Amino acid sequence: MAVTDKTTLGARLRELRLAKGLGLREAATIAGINHGYLSQLERDEVAQPAPPVLQKLAAAYDEPFLLLMRWANYLEDDPQGLSANQSRALKIMGEPTAAELQAIKAVLDAMRAGRADMSALQRLDGHLDQADRAEIRRHVLALLRRADALDVIPTPLDQVTEISKLVIAGEVTLSPAVTRRLRERFGDLVDKALELILGSVQFDSREVYLQKGLYHLKHRFVHAHEIGHDLLPWHRELYASLDDKTRLKPEVHDQYERQANQAAIEILTQGDRLRAEADDSALSFDLINRVGSQFEISVQATARHVVEETHQACALAISYRGSGTGKLMPPHLYSSRSFEEGFHWQSDRAPAPLIQQHLRAAQRGDALEPITLADVRGRIATVHLDSLCTPQAVFVLFRCSPEKKPLLTRLTHVEWPLRSH
Repeated sequence: MAVTDKTTLGARLRELRLAKGLGLREAATIAGINHGYLSQLERDEVAQPAPPVLQKLAAAYDEPFLLLMRWANYLEDDPQGLSANQSRALKIMGEPTAAELQAIKAVLDAMRAGRADMSALQRLDGHLDQADRAEIRRHVLALLRRADALDVIPTPLDQVTEISKLVIAGEVTLSPAVTRRLRERFGDLVDKALELILGSVQFDSREVYLQKGLYHLKHRFVHAHEIGHDLLPWHRELYASLDDKTRLKPEVHDQYERQANQAAIEILTQGDRLRAEADDSALSFDLINRVGSQFEISVQATARHVVEETHQACALAISYRGSGTGKLMPPHLYSSRSFEEGFHWQSDRAPAPLIQQHLRAAQRGDALEPITLADVRGRIATVHLDSLCTPQAVFVLFRCSPEKKPLLTRLTHVEWPLRSH
């Protein structure tokens, strides 16, 4: 239906509902959302509802999902830039140079002419809210049930791919003739571009492409990541309908990639299954390595997932090594809910010098002794440390000991390092 361009998102949604002859509760029931939340949307009390909500409303009102995403200001025009699928392909760590970007675009154009839109994977730091996580887990568990893969460890990805009506169509490659032609223009940047493109799902033909030569655990994660893009309906519908002159805004694009990463880890860990096994004992890297091997997930992905999901009070610092120098980069920090409630490290109180000190000690191979920290209420807690060094990164695990006393000893004075802004 035609909706006035100058109206707000809320007014447009209300106009769509009324045109369908639906009451507020009836429309909310059809869309599968809370009627109070729909009322807030129509009153513009929520300026930019999440894409999953818009996808449900688009289905309920029989309107294009792309239209509602544009109304909510998630899209932007980019007539001179990369196409939507090419932008999705550039999920790489860091920013490519202008020359690299030109080479990557040429490679993607060549691949697209050969009927595949390729994509790659980025190590995206950032957190999804609980609503996003719950929605993604709901879709993943439903898929695993359909595939009869629940409690089959490690997750049988070929079985999940088949029930998703996807097919592994081949590898991320170029023909020798096309490779030669592109190398004449871009030299060895062509090979670098191919290395950055890890995987793809082509929505119209239901084909998945994966880069040749990925080591086993990375191959599984990329495979699950592409299944995740196809599984989440607000991903599948949007990418299938975006044209070459429209793209997701960068911050929305990153959010979609975090969601696909979350879907991948949920597929591989089978929702809460890995967390439950890890919580049987005090967390350590020996335990993380054991359950990671059992589920066939990398230590990095296992450690982050366990720490964010565990019922134990713990935090994880990861410092990646610079590709050229091996020097430790600024750390990434993750924590369990109970640790964050006690120490607020991720919000505003992370003791950066302390964290970096123990990362450097772990890099040197020093033994890490327990430390004493004060929580936000000024109470003392003993924190045990464990470390792991890999060629890619250094990890330090901070784990609070279970308290036997009802109250911790109170510190008389605690000085926290000021956080730089």
